[in-house]
Amino acid sequence: MRTWIACRSIRAVTGLVAAAAAAWIAAGCGDDDKKSSAKPAAFAVEATAESKKKLKLTFPSTVESGLVAITLKNSDTKPRSAAIVRIVGDHTVDGVLKIVNSEERGGPIPPFLEGWGGTGAVAPGKTATATQNLAPGKYAIWDDEGGDDGDGPSNSELGAKGEFTVTGEAKDDELPSVPATLTTTDKGTKDYGFEFENLKAGPNQVRFENTGKQLHHALFFPISKGSALKDVKSFLASDGQPSGPPPVNFEEGVGTTVIDGGIEQNTELELKAGKYAVVCFIQDRKGGKPHVAKGMLEELVVK
Repeated sequence: MRTWIACRSIRAVTGLVAAAAAAWIAAGCGDDDKKSSAKPAAFAVEATAESKKKLKLTFPSTVESGLVAITLKNSDTKPRSAAIVRIVGDHTVDGVLKIVNSEERGGPIPPFLEGWGGTGAVAPGKTATATQNLAPGKYAIWDDEGGDDGDGPSNSELGAKGEFTVTGEAKDDELPSVPATLTTTDKGTKDYGFEFENLKAGPNQVRFENTGKQLHHALFFPISKGSALKDVKSFLASDGQPSGPPPVNFEEGVGTTVIDGGIEQNTELELKAGKYAVVCFIQDRKGGKPHVAKGMLEELVVK
């Protein structure tokens, strides 16, 4: 699995902290108008493969602003995703991806990129939906899976990318109620963390909300048998080549997309019973160390 921020980090698990990828800025988080109930507009995305070297995302060119249900149908034989950012100014999806696929780590966040979520990885033959408010403007959309071996191209580099426009006036519609919540925060310089409620084994409908000022994601990695969270902390804090197997199972990790402070979405997470290390690998907007280095690493027990 990948996410569009830590796009190269999972492929190089022995250098996970150093591989926290180029991050993004998110901006306008809706207006201050009173929230109202609304039926989400449908935004259907399909991931296909024309060949091993040519991938595609098919989606509408426009969608009305406000509450939008982004549904990704994976018609490919490998995991696919649909991450989105709003583009401010005269920039394109290729300009966005030049930053996304860069090997440079920890740099400042480009001010023309606004992180707005989308859907995480979807298994072959499956569908997933993320419901959220979208502000008017131009958006880039791409598949940030693939390329995890460190050499091969990402799915976006194989053509799974594009742009769409959100039309109309800014709205702040109320999200549908869901059973579980996942909250990220960065209230102080040392207060970076997660809060969880009602996450359980099996499929979860989750309200993912960023109450901080920085942008965040949440990656869930099963803690290996015989390991503890302290082992994960030591592993991720190591600058050298770790000896022995990692204390978490990176292959079975799941996660959210990236959202900025003030953004929220209803998303889907499927978790197995057990202990997880939950991590954020994004850096602050001004650049620097990833949030895991600021303490954004917590244990979650799923029953």
